[in-house]
This record gives sequence, C-alpha cells and structure tokens, in this order.
Amino acid sequence: MSYDLKEAAKHVVHDSAFLVSAGHDTQNPLPFPFNHYAERTFLVHCRAFAGFFGNGTDSRDMYARDFVNGNSAATLAAWDTWHKHIDQHLAHLTKARITNTRSWTGKDNKAILDGFQQTWREFYKILEPSLKPAFDTQIDARQKEFPNVPLR
Repeated sequence: MSYDLKEAAKHVVHDSAFLVSAGHDTQNPLPFPFNHYAERTFLVHCRAFAGFFGNGTDSRDMYARDFVNGNSAATLAAWDTWHKHIDQHLAHLTKARITNTRSWTGKDNKAILDGFQQTWREFYKILEPSLKPAFDTQIDARQKEFPNVPLR
C-alpha cells in the first residue's frame, strides 16, 4: 500500500454516500429518466465497492484491508447474484446485452443495498482507530448533504 489512508477516507466516504443515497432513491417512485440515473449511480458505486471490499490485487485501487484492524468480510450475496449481469450492462456496450436471457427489473436493488450497508457497518467497526476521526469527519459532512438518508 502506498497511499495516504486519511486522505483516502474522503473518497471512500464520498462514494459510499452516493451508493447509499442513490440506493435509497431506487426505492422511491422516481419518474423517468431520474429513476434510471439513480439506479445507474447506485450500481456503478456497487461495482466499485464490491472491488473495494473484495480486496483485489490491482495496485491502482484502494482496498478495505488497508483501512482495518483485522479481516473485513463482505456480505454481498444479492450483489454476487447479479454482478456479472450488471457488469455486462453497466458502462459497457457488450454483445452479452443482446444475448442475455435474464431480465433485470431492479427488484433486487433493496437486497443489494442492504448487503452493502451491512458490509459498510462491519468495515467501520474494525477501522484502524487512527483512521476513525478522518472517516467520521467525512461521514458527518456527507450526512449534511443527504440529511434524509442514514449513512452510518
């Protein structure tokens, strides 16, 4: 790891706040095209956090393991069910979009959101104590931007 974890906290919290806020928006009857924007924002951030919590090996990316005391465990079963399908549709114009036989309805957005929120809570519990103030400062700032969405 070769990056400033306290500086990284603002980016991790920023994207987490948008994941949660957009995820909550997918649970509301938004008119088109706003429903589409909310869902795509939510799913893009889900894909990013699946990688973050998955503790991959790409040296360009940040991983949960760098921030915690112990092992962080992801509980992303609903995401795991859909990640390949969503990856073929999200930010890619893949041929699989034509041949796909499984229809995405958005019905699983709630379960996916719940999994990421639970994983975030578990991650936050085992944050390195020296990093908690940086995370708390950023969470408090984002909470002001999204007062109706619980970010903790």
